[in-house]
Amino acid sequence: MNLYEFNTLDLNEKAEAVWRGTFLADREADGLVIQLYILSGCYVELFYDRAANKIKDFHAFTNKQLLAPYLAQSKFPL
Repeated sequence: MNLYEFNTLDLNEKAEAVWRGTFLADREADGLVIQLYILSGCYVELFYDRAANKIKDFHAFTNKQLLAPYLAQSKFPL
């Protein structure tokens, strides 16, 4: 599924597509847990509100520069 196909889906369809993807990493920002997944044609961030136990939004992208917040948190052994 490419970026444009993903963006045409409704919230429930996006969630189903993400569950079929591969989880890569997560981080926290602005009180939300942001999980990063890769689908066949794009990366997708899932924005989850723990307090409300609810998915708030999705953000799909192909620009690898947007992976920087996840790489900054990674700890690679030297």
